[in-house]
Amino acid sequence: MDDIDDTQDTGTTSRKRPSPLLFLAGLAALLVSGWALVGPFSLEPLANVEFRWLFVLVAVVVGAVLVFAPNRKR
Repeated sequence: MDDIDDTQDTGTTSRKRPSPLLFLAGLAALLVSGWALVGPFSLEPLANVEFRWLFVLVAVVVGAVLVFAPNRKR
């Protein structure tokens, strides 16, 4: 009976990249905590935003992510 742990692979050195989803979750948490520190305010101006501009904003963000994301070729 061996008590040696052979599950670690020390032969390869891979560089770990930051997780974009974890970054977005952290950014959302910072925004919510900042909003809580400043104090609640009315979100009525957001009710006047047209949804087509929201779609444009989402398209720009997705396009920027696709342009600046590293290309994974294996």
